Amino acid sequence: MSNFPSPIEHGYLLLADISGYTAFLTQTELDHAHEILTDLLETILDHFKPFLNIAKLEGDAVFAYVPRRQMPRGETLLELVETTYIPFQMAAPI
Repeated sequence: MSNFPSPIEHGYLLLADISGYTAFLTQTELDHAHEILTDLLETILDHFKPFLNIAKLEGDAVFAYVPRRQMPRGETLLELVETTYIPFQMAAPI
């Protein structure tokens, strides 16, 4: 028997992808699009960072995870997504 912990860890993965961003880029000046994307990603990160581990930012997406031991109720993750949506929607361009 090994003294190392099991490599399998249960938890939750979350991919927050800004839907429609590519289409938005084609209709907006690039300077403004970059500022808007930055604001939207910062909104997501500000809400996720206290609870989730940010694994990667790529383009218009945030990949995050949390081990189940740190968030035993899956409903808590859904509540986090819901509470992130309102400020995200307010930061999104019309």
